[in-house]
Amino acid sequence: MSSSKPDPSTPERTGTVFFVRAACRELKQMSIENGISIGRLCTDAGVFFFDRDRFDSALLGRGLRGDEQVVIGAHRLADGTAWLHWLARSNGDIWAPEPDRRPWLAPLALVLSPLPVAAALALPTAANIFVVLLQIILCVVAGFTLIWALYRLAVMVHPGRRKVRRGLRAFRAGELDPPHRPGPCRTPDTLQLADGVHGGLGVLQDRLSGVSVAFRTYGAGRTSYSVHEYRLACAGELFSLRTGAWELRRFIDPILIRRAPLFLAAGDQVTLLSLVADGEIRGVLNGNDGLAHVTYKGTGNTPIARRFVLGLAAFFMVLLPAMGISFEVYDWYARGVGPDYWDWVGLLSFNAGMLLIVMLILSGLGLIGAIAHSFYMRKRGDRPIEKILGIAFAWRRRAGHRPTVNEFY
Repeated sequence: MSSSKPDPSTPERTGTVFFVRAACRELKQMSIENGISIGRLCTDAGVFFFDRDRFDSALLGRGLRGDEQVVIGAHRLADGTAWLHWLARSNGDIWAPEPDRRPWLAPLALVLSPLPVAAALALPTAANIFVVLLQIILCVVAGFTLIWALYRLAVMVHPGRRKVRRGLRAFRAGELDPPHRPGPCRTPDTLQLADGVHGGLGVLQDRLSGVSVAFRTYGAGRTSYSVHEYRLACAGELFSLRTGAWELRRFIDPILIRRAPLFLAAGDQVTLLSLVADGEIRGVLNGNDGLAHVTYKGTGNTPIARRFVLGLAAFFMVLLPAMGISFEVYDWYARGVGPDYWDWVGLLSFNAGMLLIVMLILSGLGLIGAIAHSFYMRKRGDRPIEKILGIAFAWRRRAGHRPTVNEFY
């Protein structure tokens, strides 16, 4: 694909749903040991990933012909690729996920979620440990039921999902005729580095002759952990890299996915970047889909860790005031009278105090973490991860792709 200026009508914002007519180039799949199967469709309009288990296996088994014209409904991912939701072939076959079998279950769970709390409040208030434990269990069940119901309802009414469904209905009715928008990016070139060692960084460029992904558990007891291990056969050698992302991805609805998966298949032209110090693969550049994957393992700061810490801080800033409100409301209920002016003032002052305490604690922890990180990075003379990131960013920019590198952990 030749390099050109991007089509202004092409949706580039992450999460945007779009419909496009494209010509197929290559379709591959990657099977994972515990029942996950991911597909990758390369077209002249870009690269599309999809979960094969959500589609009819009989339709997928018929394959796609080279240069076959298809219509695709998808949403944009952060690195410029897309997640495929439905595909219509020229022979009339339509790849589309099965509709929700029990759409009524989430609204019903939302309506019934207060019942366990009501049952807990109706139990006798005697100081009995078994009664207290039963009350806690009922409240926990109610909490998880409420969270699950709200999540499913949010997915059902998600604007992107509704747009995907409307597009499919319009196509079946003959009212959707999406344009053909060839991708603006060309296939990335190989690195201008010879295979070998370059200042503590190992480089190997070749085609993968075999790929397998297995779910493995290491350690025993409390120290055990489970990961998905990629076994890569390249240039006559066997390499491995590990990631735990698949366990989290299984619980995410496809419309919420924003990051492309770590997809590797036999025949892909790849560049493996490793550290001489430990021999581990820290970066993978895939020439077939133009994606760069990097792990920050062993470094003091990572994008995933930052997102986790920020999410945890936001969670506590919402949780503690919510607990304070629930205690006050329960106190009003126990008194049997409605709140007056001073009750509302006390509630506001209590929540303000809780938020202040939480912010002070989080600020103190953040300051300690920043000092520790600064001290750690000053003591390190060599930072090989920066070399890998620089290579990955430059490799993508030379091909006209977004300066986005996917992190695996």
